[in-house]
Amino acid sequence: MKAESYSDDREYTPGLTEYWGGGIPNVEQDLEYILISDSETTEKALFGEIGYSITDQFDITLGARFYEYDVSTTSGSATPLYSGDFDSLDNLAMENVSASDNGNLFKFNANYTFDNGVLAYFTVSEGFRIGGGNGIAPCPDVLPEQQIVCALPNEEDYKPDTTVNYELGFKSSWLRNRLHFNAALFNVDWKDAQVGSSTVNGQELITSNAGSANSKGVELSTRAMIGDNWAAYATYAYAKAELTEDAPYLFGVLGDDLAQYQSYYDGAKGDRLPGAPEHQFSFGLRYEQDVLGDKLLSVNYGITAQSDVITKVGLKADGEVLPGYALSNLSAKITGDMWSATLYVDNLFDKYAFTSVRRDKSWAGMSQYAELNKELPELQRVYGHYTTAPRTIGMKFSYNFEL
Repeated sequence: MKAESYSDDREYTPGLTEYWGGGIPNVEQDLEYILISDSETTEKALFGEIGYSITDQFDITLGARFYEYDVSTTSGSATPLYSGDFDSLDNLAMENVSASDNGNLFKFNANYTFDNGVLAYFTVSEGFRIGGGNGIAPCPDVLPEQQIVCALPNEEDYKPDTTVNYELGFKSSWLRNRLHFNAALFNVDWKDAQVGSSTVNGQELITSNAGSANSKGVELSTRAMIGDNWAAYATYAYAKAELTEDAPYLFGVLGDDLAQYQSYYDGAKGDRLPGAPEHQFSFGLRYEQDVLGDKLLSVNYGITAQSDVITKVGLKADGEVLPGYALSNLSAKITGDMWSATLYVDNLFDKYAFTSVRRDKSWAGMSQYAELNKELPELQRVYGHYTTAPRTIGMKFSYNFEL
């Protein structure tokens, strides 16, 4: 796999050039911040599985993956209204950060089918995500007095994170295959967990490694045929995800004048991980009926719900709680021999909810501690929320051609 990406991020402060008297060399009027990044990721892997039936009811599976990857990121940033002398993109100092690694992952699965058809299984597997560069230029040896966006040595890149996953569960069917019920317990041990952070200089969003973490919980799912025309399904999952060791300076290193707040910028053992709801639930109904002689009508209703999530590890560094929400979808589909037509409504009840946050409250002058608020009022615009998509109504049509 080879992936190439290019980004050009620019922010403007309308009227600020004129307010400061004009005459500031700049490639664009009121351009306050620019970050250009070009990256390339190459990943190679050899993987496979082999299974063996010890008895008619007892099977085992072994799997392995051998991989290597290379990541190269070239980037440069500038703050023209503060630094000046930026009349050409050629003045943008570009720096390269490279990361590479190789390794292997293994998997073991054993499953046993009882006489009543219930299948019990146990799986141990390993996983990983590649590391890489954060796309932020390194800081100079001597920092300038004006605003600067740069990365300290420990902020330039991040390591791959790895997991060891354990799962114990069963799968079953009852009433002549009209009722299915599955359940599983899981435990995930996480090393060098990748989490969102920010640079000390410029507070640019980056990825950092937060040490070890753990996620454990339970998953349940069921599906049932209700009469000749109705079917229903439901799922539930509970997960508790937290750091299992301290992660000092996770969100930055505060100066001597703010040292009393350093623990507010550190990750601590037991801190909850961001972006992971503790509870997730789904439920759905499907109705099918022959119509118009030889056509099939299928009506589907589904609802997915989740509990609240937090935006930063342990709600540190002005992380916040995003309330849980539920979304409903409805569709009706008519299928013929070679075609189908579907009318759908996503987010049926037009639920408005926050899904994630951009920056944090300190950028809008609302930090838990007033001393930690960002000093520039014009930066308040960078704080905000991403939301669910509004109610969407549409139609899809498909046709299968004979070849």
